[in-house]
Amino acid sequence: MALTMTRTRTQTALTKLVDLLARVNGELDFVWELQLEAPGHREGLDEREAQLLSQRQALRLTIRQFDPELDPEEVGSAADWWPGRRPKTRAGMVRRYLGGL
Repeated sequence: MALTMTRTRTQTALTKLVDLLARVNGELDFVWELQLEAPGHREGLDEREAQLLSQRQALRLTIRQFDPELDPEEVGSAADWWPGRRPKTRAGMVRRYLGGL
């Protein structure tokens, strides 16, 4: 089957949705690690966790609408979810992340 504009647009949108889901999964993994390491920031982390879980659910539903055969549960975590320039150390990442909460 030849690629049509509609099929190309659908594939592009699906690719972006999967990338967004991987980034949300990556940040969610980071938040879960921080909840164990930084109990003093629990409230801000709990709030961010709820936002990320909501985003993840919405992205999963949207992906299923685009392609019912694709299982969004199998989308992993993106290592490059950090917006902008990534700090050189994990400690720098933690400080910048917690400073934004």
